[in-house]
Amino acid sequence: MVSLCVQPHRSPAAMFLRRLRTSAALRRGANDGGVLAAIRTELSHELTSSAPSDPPPFHFQDVLLRRRADSEEVLVSALLAPLQFADQAPLPRAALMKVFVSKPGAAPVLHFDCRTSWVGEDGGDADYAINAVRYHPNPGDAGEDKYEGPEFRDLDPGQKAALQEYLVARGVNSKLASSVLHHLLQKERFQYVNWLKTLEETFAKNH
Repeated sequence: MVSLCVQPHRSPAAMFLRRLRTSAALRRGANDGGVLAAIRTELSHELTSSAPSDPPPFHFQDVLLRRRADSEEVLVSALLAPLQFADQAPLPRAALMKVFVSKPGAAPVLHFDCRTSWVGEDGGDADYAINAVRYHPNPGDAGEDKYEGPEFRDLDPGQKAALQEYLVARGVNSKLASSVLHHLLQKERFQYVNWLKTLEETFAKNH
């Protein structure tokens, strides 16, 4: 599992931009309003607080995991959910995860929409909940779904549990949810550090 400290559970870029608006450096009369000093302070903080020195180990645009067996294929993709705030404080990040289950060379594709979030206050473990189940007539078809039953939230507890066990039996479990969320946050932090470095270079050219 990817190791990551708790701090990046909240969007670092969003938090930095909020701090920048109220930074004391902005009130010291610097030519750039104190932006360069604020960027360097933030970059120093990130580089001394376990910021990754290398890109995360997955090499996909978001997260894309694929498992193939003789009779079935399971594909998982995910991205971070939009940042949310409560009383101007950022909430712990969640991930939106899609799971596709299909039979090689056959249709349709069973599509699960899930939300991955942290369990407890320490941010060490995550789990996921199914939000919707859809049917696609053909692999790769993102058009109108063919599932005509009730909304997932309206299913009885037994049906919900059975669908959850269906995914768990195919390796989509809390361990995978934790790995996906940790990876996405590590990736975001890696990109954030690179963004800070680019800003520093841009502002430094004018000084």
